[in-house]
Amino acid sequence: MMKTRIAGIPCLVDVTSYTPADPGSFFEPPSGPEIEYEVYDRRGYKAGWLLAKVTDDDDLAILEQHEASLRESRDQARIDAYIDSLMQA
Repeated sequence: MMKTRIAGIPCLVDVTSYTPADPGSFFEPPSGPEIEYEVYDRRGYKAGWLLAKVTDDDDLAILEQHEASLRESRDQARIDAYIDSLMQA
């Protein structure tokens, strides 16, 4: 779960579905990234009341935070693979 803020209120977000942006092709138009998530309070209880307060800006911030987390994870995996290759050499 990610720590974030919705309407300025600290909370947790659990991403349930994520589809990255698709640049499209000659036959298909491009599409933006899509994200779905559940919102929880800081204690871990579902917070539907807080989900109702999500603005477009909040949604975009959550999407960007999730994508940044994915990039960091991929970078760390590459670093780990490189270190492993050095150890085996």
